[in-house]
Amino acid sequence: MTGRISSVQSLGTVDGPGVRTVVFGCGCPLHCAYCHNPETWAEAGEEWTADALAAKILRFKPYIKHGGVTFSGGEPLVQAEFFSELARLLKKEGLHIALDTSGQVRSGAADGLLSLCDLAIVDVKFTTEEDYAKYTGGSLAAALDFIGRAKAAGKRVWIRQVVTKGVNDNEENILRLKSLIAPYADVTDRVELLPFRKLCLEKYERLGIAFPFADMETPDAETMAKLNALLGA
Repeated sequence: MTGRISSVQSLGTVDGPGVRTVVFGCGCPLHCAYCHNPETWAEAGEEWTADALAAKILRFKPYIKHGGVTFSGGEPLVQAEFFSELARLLKKEGLHIALDTSGQVRSGAADGLLSLCDLAIVDVKFTTEEDYAKYTGGSLAAALDFIGRAKAAGKRVWIRQVVTKGVNDNEENILRLKSLIAPYADVTDRVELLPFRKLCLEKYERLGIAFPFADMETPDAETMAKLNALLGA
């Protein structure tokens, strides 16, 4: 079996606990207005077998043995069968597996991949169905359903949300997020509010794609501190 991979980051430090290798798969059901990886939207990339990719990752094992491997994208659930095969190979080597997902794909294969992972990092992108549809084309209900499935499977969860000035950098949104994720508090190890940044702008220019949030500003540190305090993070 082969999969389409956009890139492999050897020594990541923000996509799960410890030092990690991050595998960015191709393909995504969403087109988020602030997406930092537009190069992963198309199902192009480089074709890999699970065996070959596992061998590449295992070269980094001395550095990641206390961290692990994170499947990201794009959306790794789009290629759930491939990533499941890769997870099995890496688990045999004792590596911790994290799944960075929007939770928008529901299938037997997706649940199979979830069952093989140690941690689900779930992006709860917005707190209303209206904003989900407007800014991502996705569904809040699908994201919450995925967190529920992770909980039922006994998986630990990190929850993330990107905060954009003038869009969701307000008390109402944070209190709503806090309420939405409260039922999963017993499996949630971390809740992260990530300030929107435009580091991806060059990618959009290179790809000839308009960046919908090009004129948006990054929330200031004071605002982020207030929102984190409100969340209790």
